[in-house]
Amino acid sequence: MDTNEMLVESRMDRKKRETRQKIIKVAMDLFHSQGFDDTTMEQIAEKTDIARKTLYNYFSMKEAIVDEYVRGISQGLAKENLRIIENLIDTKSRLMAVLNHSYDWVEKNPEITGICINYRLGNMVKEPGYKSTETGTQSILSKIISLGQKEGEIRSDISVNLLVRHIDLLRSTMTFEWLNDPSRFELHEEIVKLVDLFIYGAASKIDSSKKSHMDE
Repeated sequence: MDTNEMLVESRMDRKKRETRQKIIKVAMDLFHSQGFDDTTMEQIAEKTDIARKTLYNYFSMKEAIVDEYVRGISQGLAKENLRIIENLIDTKSRLMAVLNHSYDWVEKNPEITGICINYRLGNMVKEPGYKSTETGTQSILSKIISLGQKEGEIRSDISVNLLVRHIDLLRSTMTFEWLNDPSRFELHEEIVKLVDLFIYGAASKIDSSKKSHMDE
């Protein structure tokens, strides 16, 4: 491939990326202004000034647009969280800071969060072996756990990926219950329990020396 072909390919990729970003912005503006259910793919195509067929080449349904939007938010939050945890001294404080910061957004955007989660679950059910792209939150959780293993706070005989999946199960359950009934519990108080359960386990009695060391 010569230089001119590379430049053309680069321009094409850039235009596709710009079109994709425009679709997401237009769609999210419509969702916020008139509601998700009352917004159609046809309206999104019209407002974006593209053919309906072109829109479907980028996104198969409205939910897919929401999913990509949330992934972008998650990546942005991950960058912020990376700065937040720089000066924190242990795994527990890092997990608390990251989850609290990330769930501030969830708390303000329950409808979008619910649409996104249901879309991802639907893909898992429809496509056996479906593996979702790593989210920003998952990437920062991986960093925290890996660091915890290096510092001897987290057991190293279990893979980082498996430990992240366990946290994901805990926080997914918490999120589902909260979305179903936000009055059931205060989200950030539940995060405290989630982190404690992950770090200390479900035993009724904990080695006090270990717990006090972790909380120092």
